[in-house]
Amino acid sequence: MKPILQIVAIALAFALGMAAASGRLAQWLAGSDGPGLAGVTASSNDPAATETGRCLDEVEMRRVIREELATAAATAPAGQLPPTAGAVAGTPTTPASPEQVELVNRRVDEYIRAGVVSESEMARLQGEIATLDPAARRAAMQKLVRAMNSGALEGRL
Repeated sequence: MKPILQIVAIALAFALGMAAASGRLAQWLAGSDGPGLAGVTASSNDPAATETGRCLDEVEMRRVIREELATAAATAPAGQLPPTAGAVAGTPTTPASPEQVELVNRRVDEYIRAGVVSESEMARLQGEIATLDPAARRAAMQKLVRAMNSGALEGRL
């Protein structure tokens, strides 16, 4: 078989498969006067529209996702709910003291000079970095990540 005929056969098989999956092939074979593929526009408020086997449009998909997320949030135990934007635990709202920032930066420099950091040391360092204010935390993490990416520091984040 020539390649062009193979491509046409595959495209035709795909189109028939999609029509069968959406239920339109049975309507066409039965001779019913259902709406054409290009003219399908059902109301997103019609609950029966989603049960007929047709595909959901963007508005309906968003509505279904919102309902599913609301249901999941209502049934999830309190410990499994994701934190809200303003309720992140352990995030300080006041700037860290200069001594605290200097201590964390000194520890990062010591690990870089040593060239290696163990998992327990990294966990402790990350805990100390987490107590810093956002600007100092970002600077310390950038310094740490740059050292690890350049190969100056071996360890795992």
